[in-house]
Amino acid sequence: MFSCFNHKNPKYFPASKTFKTIINYAIMKISVQVNTPILGNSIKEKMNEICRKITGCETVSGYSDDADIVLFIGQPKPSKKTVFMQSVSAGVNHVDFSLIPENIKIASNADAWSVPVSEHVMALLLAFTRKICQSNTELHNGIYKRLDDKSYIVLNGKTLGILGYGGIGRHVAGLANAFGMKIIAYTRTYKPDDISEFKMPDELMKLSDFVLISLPLNKYTRNFVDKSLLSKFNGYAIINVGRAEIVNHSDMIDFLNNSSAYYLTDVWWDEPKINEKIPDNVIITPHIGGMSDNIEQQFIYACKNIKNFLNGSPKNIVRRDDYI
Repeated sequence: MFSCFNHKNPKYFPASKTFKTIINYAIMKISVQVNTPILGNSIKEKMNEICRKITGCETVSGYSDDADIVLFIGQPKPSKKTVFMQSVSAGVNHVDFSLIPENIKIASNADAWSVPVSEHVMALLLAFTRKICQSNTELHNGIYKRLDDKSYIVLNGKTLGILGYGGIGRHVAGLANAFGMKIIAYTRTYKPDDISEFKMPDELMKLSDFVLISLPLNKYTRNFVDKSLLSKFNGYAIINVGRAEIVNHSDMIDFLNNSSAYYLTDVWWDEPKINEKIPDNVIITPHIGGMSDNIEQQFIYACKNIKNFLNGSPKNIVRRDDYI
């Protein structure tokens, strides 16, 4: 047993001023649930180990009928005692909120994936602007060919419009600034002080040389980028490292078939089954933006937020109304 004393959390345990109540919550159990076939037992064991070390709580692999907290990948299953659920994933669009009682707080792991995903954004951008994919394929086929100078685009001085200015959007802005890019952004929920220019989506699309989609997928953002928004874009490329469904499928395909602009994306509709011909003006990767040689950092970040919860100050609490 790992003691997990909660002495600072009156918001979630309002009666904790009494010694009797402290004893009732002295031992907190965390259920570590990995409900996806992609990840093996070693990942589950590592998550348990990290969670025990950071929180000091007892952890159990899989569902537990007396778990106070659930750390999860995939669809989580709470117990009757569960009061808090922490996602390891950045998004929670895969969660069926109708199965989660309203009294349970759910937190995303949004900021934890900012570094690898942001680096992937820059990799997609540079692969496009420097024609790296094309040159690599041609050279492997014995073709030594250079395009005209204007085919190679310099990022310096170009405008990057960011749809969704959360952890990933802000981190990409920092990297893009290092390349000398101008940043404009749109965020649905608030206006951060560090946005040099805040624009509404229509204007952002008109003004941007490149547009990054880093919105979370929920009922408000599904099909957010549609025919109307796409018609405003006259830049070089749109980048998507959010979720495929933020973009209307048929509208994007029509746009690509009638435009010289590119779609640089780490996601695709109905992945991993892709039953259509991908347009030539698409550079795509198989949802690897969050993968890295330091994946443990994402587990650590999630477990630290469980500790934040125990201390009464959890971050990234999900607004249920966005998903129901």
